[in-house]
Amino acid sequence: MSMTMLTVFQIMGVSAAYLGVTLVLPWLLLRRKFAAFRTSAKFMAYFMAGNFFCMNLVFLLQLLHISNRVTLILGTVIPFFAAAAVKRRTSLPAVMERGTRRIRLILEGEMGGRTLMLRVGNRLRKLSSGWLGQWLAPRWPDVLLTAGIVGLVLYMYGTNTVNVYGYCSSDMVLHNYWINYMENNHIFADGVYPFGFHCVIYYLHEVFAIPTYVLLRVFALTQALMIHLVLLAFLKLVCRSKYTPYAGVMAYIISNVFYQYTYYRYYAALPQEYGMLFILPSVWFAIAFLKEKDFISVAKKKIRAGESARLSLILFTVSISMTLAVHFYDTMIAGVFCVGIAVGFCHKCLRWRYLKRLLLAGVTGILIAVLPMAAAYASGTPLQGSLYWGMNMISSGDGGDGQEEDSVSGDALSGGDSAGQDGVPGEQDSAGKNKEAAGKKPLSKILYRQLDSVLGELQYYVTNDSRAVAEFMLGSVGVLFALGLLWYVLRRPDYGGVLVTVSVYMGLLCVFQAAAKLGLPQLLETSRYSVYIGYGLPIVWSLCLDAVVYLLFQERRGINLGGGAALAAACAVVALTGVRKPVCLSAYETNGAITCMTNILRENRDNTSWTICSANDEQQMTWGRGYHYETIEFLRNQAELKEDTGITIPTDTVYFFIEKVPILYLDYLNTIRPEREISLEGAETPLPQVKGILPYIGDERWVTMSHMYYWAQAFRELYPNEMEVYYETDDFVCYRIRQDGFSLYNFAIDYGYNQ
Repeated sequence: MSMTMLTVFQIMGVSAAYLGVTLVLPWLLLRRKFAAFRTSAKFMAYFMAGNFFCMNLVFLLQLLHISNRVTLILGTVIPFFAAAAVKRRTSLPAVMERGTRRIRLILEGEMGGRTLMLRVGNRLRKLSSGWLGQWLAPRWPDVLLTAGIVGLVLYMYGTNTVNVYGYCSSDMVLHNYWINYMENNHIFADGVYPFGFHCVIYYLHEVFAIPTYVLLRVFALTQALMIHLVLLAFLKLVCRSKYTPYAGVMAYIISNVFYQYTYYRYYAALPQEYGMLFILPSVWFAIAFLKEKDFISVAKKKIRAGESARLSLILFTVSISMTLAVHFYDTMIAGVFCVGIAVGFCHKCLRWRYLKRLLLAGVTGILIAVLPMAAAYASGTPLQGSLYWGMNMISSGDGGDGQEEDSVSGDALSGGDSAGQDGVPGEQDSAGKNKEAAGKKPLSKILYRQLDSVLGELQYYVTNDSRAVAEFMLGSVGVLFALGLLWYVLRRPDYGGVLVTVSVYMGLLCVFQAAAKLGLPQLLETSRYSVYIGYGLPIVWSLCLDAVVYLLFQERRGINLGGGAALAAACAVVALTGVRKPVCLSAYETNGAITCMTNILRENRDNTSWTICSANDEQQMTWGRGYHYETIEFLRNQAELKEDTGITIPTDTVYFFIEKVPILYLDYLNTIRPEREISLEGAETPLPQVKGILPYIGDERWVTMSHMYYWAQAFRELYPNEMEVYYETDDFVCYRIRQDGFSLYNFAIDYGYNQ
């Protein structure tokens, strides 16, 4: 089987496992509880419940140091038996006996496999011809359009996943390391940090026996798909027309107007992007609490208003909790959205009976997320380094983007207007004229300069360097705000409140992105805002279309017809302005290395007496299966040899991973410098003396791999039959040596460049 086909099957398996845990199981347990919800609200409710339970089950078992496959499975099924016991008012053992009756019949031979399959088939046929057919009948246009959205996401992001096998983010090795230690019930191995994402990946690894490195390789596609489906579900809940939600989502997926930074982090399974799954649900359930009548299906009003309020508050609590449990950036963004809700629904948020319940729910959610981290910190585990960095950045108001972003955005941020000076050079200020001149400038010019700064940051970080597109984006936010005010006047305060909420939220994000130039405190790195702004713009555009359509067509059929026309117009606009192509990111490990390592793991299922000598990437990927020897350490040992010493590796098999074309580490799009092959010049250059991953970055990686290649050629001349090529491509080669454990090879040789 080719690696591409294997990756496709891995994607299918990981997606089925994740969606089964976070959607199917909650549906089985809570479908009656959420029976009155609209379909999109059900989707969000099940998804929030599944993720919340999975995360906190792992947190609990890890802190108790009893987490393993058995306890995780038991913890997963116990709620079902408990619910059945409550429903039937019987004891839990009796429920378990009744629930396992069919399994016992099969094991005892009283029911054959064919009989079981026949009964399951009859159930499925009844389901497809009965409830499912009735449900699909009025919804087939939505099903087709949603399938189209799914197909577009899989094409745009799946193309890279099935063609580039390695991690597409440098952070992945660290996350792999943290998750590996959870196998030993050692959570927070590197310090206290939001671990919700790691808990989910660990759960899937432990319960379904999926290797962690496989999950981190392919889960990004599942994550990106769910991010877009949550966006679509949110729009389906807040829009009046059936079809306007698809316009914004479609434009977000395929339009060529966005700068690639707004979406290329979706190509890696990262906590920040995973936490985006819970921002819009938290917003919707807060809004649902403030407009209870829209939270319940019109056809089913048996549920009490008080119960709907409690459910919405519970789900709001759960969603807010998971934003912080996964990444504190997402909690900040959710907080900005809550400010928008306070403005958009001020007619209700100013009433204490609404406000106090929302505040209590939000604080409860934060406490739930903080509790596992606080327990670990109280037991002596220090904070993880990035948390110290984040808190220092917030307290200092430093908006730097870190090393990588600083090198890119320095020109854009340098020379910006400092607070209170309005861009007048410091020499004039020293002459005592600057402040006086600034004080005499009319307010309109000051506002224009601030607006220009906001547009400049949008142009640089969100658009493909297009001023016109930046003006359109910011203008659409203003139009949405005006439409919200109009709907207030037209006595639709709940609908107008949604429009104002989104417009205020997006306006604040645009201002925060330009905070460095406006002299305001910077909470996030400037470039990180673009991810959230890009994710919010489809909401703005869909709601703008929806508000206009709703204004023109008050009747439901007319609204849907108008929405269909708006969707067609949006498709035409996207086609005229340009459709982007799927991005192909360079990974931090070659395709050959991943393919070779996959084969090694498959061939050595029950054998651990093997070693991979490579850069640091494979060390965490092969956790618990074999051994790893780092390339730079191997080469430095060659340079430090004495006459009476040697280098031996005490395993039956040794694999040497060598890149013939070293990858451009930290260069996602291969734009900093062109690739170059290993050469004699690189081998003649002294080995890098830096630590950590620095020997594998830039020219240092080229030098390291050049040394390793020429060592391999020299060793192969000495042992031509033993040093065999295990796997080779144009940019990668793996050598394999089999050895007798009682007569190990000495890998220390003079290969001519032992500096």
